[in-house]
Amino acid sequence: MGTRITDGVIEEIRARVDIVELIGARMTLKKSGATYKGCCPFHREKTPSFHVNPTRQTYHCFGCGEHGDVFKFLEKQDGLTFMDAVRTLAEKVGVVIEQSTDYNAQNRNLLYAIHAELAAFYQRCLKQTSEAEIAREYLTKRKLTDDVVERFGIGYAPLHPRDAALQWAKKHGYTPEQLVTAGLLTPPKSPDRPDDYYDRFRGRLMFPICDRQGRVVAFSGRILDVKSHPAKYVNSPETDIFTKSRILYALDKAAAKIVKHPRREAIVCEGQIDVIRCHACGFETAVASQGTAFTKEHVVLLKKHADSVVLVFDGDSAGRKAALRTGGLFLEEEIPVRVAALPKGDDPDSLLRDKGPEVFRELLENAVSITTFQVETLRQAETLPDSIDALNRVARSVLEMLAACPSAVLRSRLLQEASELLHLPFSAMEDDLNKLREENSRKAAHAAAYHARTAAEAPQHAARAVAPDTHDAPPPPGDFAPDDAADGSSALDASQPEPLPCAERELCELLIQYENDPSILDVAEHYLPLDILTHRLARDMVSAIFETRRSGTDQVAALRESLDETTQPLFDAMVVAEGKMLSAREATPIDAARDIITRLWIQRFRAEQGRLNAASTPDNAGHRFALSMLIKNLKTQPWEKACRLMTLSKADVLTPSQAEAPADAAGPAQAAAEPSAREADSASEAAGPDEFPPNEYPPDETLD
Repeated sequence: MGTRITDGVIEEIRARVDIVELIGARMTLKKSGATYKGCCPFHREKTPSFHVNPTRQTYHCFGCGEHGDVFKFLEKQDGLTFMDAVRTLAEKVGVVIEQSTDYNAQNRNLLYAIHAELAAFYQRCLKQTSEAEIAREYLTKRKLTDDVVERFGIGYAPLHPRDAALQWAKKHGYTPEQLVTAGLLTPPKSPDRPDDYYDRFRGRLMFPICDRQGRVVAFSGRILDVKSHPAKYVNSPETDIFTKSRILYALDKAAAKIVKHPRREAIVCEGQIDVIRCHACGFETAVASQGTAFTKEHVVLLKKHADSVVLVFDGDSAGRKAALRTGGLFLEEEIPVRVAALPKGDDPDSLLRDKGPEVFRELLENAVSITTFQVETLRQAETLPDSIDALNRVARSVLEMLAACPSAVLRSRLLQEASELLHLPFSAMEDDLNKLREENSRKAAHAAAYHARTAAEAPQHAARAVAPDTHDAPPPPGDFAPDDAADGSSALDASQPEPLPCAERELCELLIQYENDPSILDVAEHYLPLDILTHRLARDMVSAIFETRRSGTDQVAALRESLDETTQPLFDAMVVAEGKMLSAREATPIDAARDIITRLWIQRFRAEQGRLNAASTPDNAGHRFALSMLIKNLKTQPWEKACRLMTLSKADVLTPSQAEAPADAAGPAQAAAEPSAREADSASEAAGPDEFPPNEYPPDETLD
């Protein structure tokens, strides 16, 4: 059983702790009347303005405004979470934490134990096995010393024998199913081979991922032979103890350093090696997101420890774009953010390794505000940066970022910088910013009202969903409706727009980001008929992207102008969200496109199943079986095989004789054995290795 700390225990701890003794052990306090005072530990000062009140059990600094109780002091001073501060003080004053039942604690504790023991096993393999020589050579080449390797728990997952992880589990009393739950093994693909588990990390250099308490909760494995696998990194899937949006790499090591930094400033990098290099060179406030782009959840997590951040992303165009997106997230949480512009082609690891800490420190000291960085980046992208249209585009982008910042002080300061850089009157930019904020407020109010109405109507939709099916009943929202009107209208097109289904939204975001990438558009045009999209806006947007490619005119912008004000927010949300799927480098763009298209086809076939008459007739039974086989093949076959099923006509798909034929007879899969003419032009190279189902590995794999 696990424990959850009750409010009564928290109050008892607060009463028992002497705040003067707690703080006085870390700094000099002198009695001043009924209180004690000293120089504030949270900012630099010469005249004491930090007061501790033993009666109220609180502290307050009249210089910087910091205040709180015993728990808050440990949170701010040591970078602890509230619950960690409670447990630390409970142990200090001898309070027994009352227990309440946590039924999932046993499973979490098992996962913690597996990860801790396996991390130690990987470290021993790196140090002791001859097979790991390639891993040791790689670390030497990257100039990662034994001390750094030890500090970050880097190890090696053996390639041989193939079932090394299973042998380890058996020796330590763990079952294969428990390692599957931990995300370390993938289950057998065939019921005929029940023992055919696959080690997700075999043959990789292993980087343990720790939570805030320093417990290993996941792994990131780097392939050492790049030719053997399309993705350099494979990460643990999410489990009961690992959620990507709640983990920052090395935060367990950096938190205490961040809170003691003179400006409480964190360094945010893109990759694990960058963070490791920063720590090795003395920049111990560095963290990075884990296997995904920086999200709002990451920002909120870091905000508990940092008052400001400096972004140190790669110097290429993708790195600059990621810095702008991440900087906007910090501004939304009222956190000042600066950007250290690295030379093109450099990242923190290469810069520190080749040019030394002093050059890196100088870059940090000269880091510019996110607004200055944004103006410089956008102007560099313009052919004629001083033209009126370029000036308008840059100013608009700056205002859109600042409009999302709730802090009036921060907005005003950054707006002043922008007006000076663009040589525009501050008052003019302020007027436009205020108009934009008012417009955003109206949209937010409308969206809130719409969601409230949707929630109110949910019980009615649920009642209709459980009603008996009839032969002529329309498909539920989000399903494929093959009999839609020729103009593409459907029940989804109401006065209030329905939100887009997840896969259709992701498709639109991906195509917007890569609208100039012919390989992505080829795959979409060849394997994605527009009628597979159930939402009118998704169909219109994809059609506009295709037409833009053919005509050379911006049909996407024309589509936006044609939308009413209730639908435009849906359109805008997809445009501004572009890149969030791939900025984390979880998959190549082509892999992401294939994955989304496959999901849409599976949804189409499932919808077809739902439309079949519930009566158990031979025809319907055959149709349902054919669709079930198609869905199974789309889920399990690699892309070069699965995509052939997408070229079948509806008649081929629903031919009962094919579905019911023997395994060696000509079925839907065999009927498409030869690539179609249009497939031959555009089908991409093989997707992934046979060891992983095609829809399984991309979300957990990253490129370097």
